[in-house]
This record gives sequence, structure tokens and C-alpha cells, in this order.
Amino acid sequence: MAFIHVKGPAKTEAFKKTASVAIAAASPLSFDGSAGYVRQSAVASVRIAGVSLKKITSSSDDYASNTMIEVIIPSSDDVFEADVTGTATQANVGEQYDLSALTDGTAQNVDVGATTYKVVTVVGFISSSKVLVKFNGAYEYANKAN
Repeated sequence: MAFIHVKGPAKTEAFKKTASVAIAAASPLSFDGSAGYVRQSAVASVRIAGVSLKKITSSSDDYASNTMIEVIIPSSDDVFEADVTGTATQANVGEQYDLSALTDGTAQNVDVGATTYKVVTVVGFISSSKVLVKFNGAYEYANKAN
């Protein structure tokens, strides 16, 4: 499922994407080094550019180009529903976690067993497989120095 926007203003902006790299819809995106393009976030990405509103596959017309892709820019008011890697409980609420491992074109989850990079904070429990999160990179919300 990836990261589905459920609350907040959902401000969007377009960024150029990295050419020839698959992107799953509703996945966190980060800037790709010094090139200034976006691609799916690596586990160690702590500055999230946004959440993808479009799926890019190798069969997409613009796959091999640096075309624009619309993203939701997470703010301190935006909440996303996310699947988890591991088993979520109510005890996860208020804790910070990493993203799951990156496979280009495959939706990422919140890894409730990993706390090295602390990309998201769980703000609500839905089920053992779903939580509500805010991105810590929303500067007003961040409670960790990244």
C-alpha cells in the first residue's frame, strides 16, 4: 500500500525524477545526491522531498526521461497511513522508525523494528499491519536532529 495521505493540507509540488528508475505510487521520495532529481527514498534518507502521486515503471512513456512527477510535500499537519514491516502495536505510538528496505518500484513500509534513521513518528495505531505516521523531515514537526 505504501503511504496514503489521510489528514492535512496535502500540498503538492512537481520535481524532476531520476531517469530510468522505477517509482512506486505513494512512496517516499528523496533527492538523488547532487543531481537534484527525486527517486524513492533509501533507508538512510532522512530528508523526504515528498510522497509520489504517480507510478513509474520501465514501460512508462517517460521512464527514461527526467520528467516532472507530482508529490505531496509532508508538513507538520500531514498524516499518512502506512503498512509496516514487522508487527505494530499500540506501544509503537509516539516512537520513531525507519523506512523498509528500498527496491525501486516497490512500495515501502515503516519498519517497526528499525530505529537508526528515525524517518517517521507513529501517531496512531490501526492494526498489526497498519499505522498512522508523520514524517520527521517536516521541519516544524521534527523531534530529532537529522
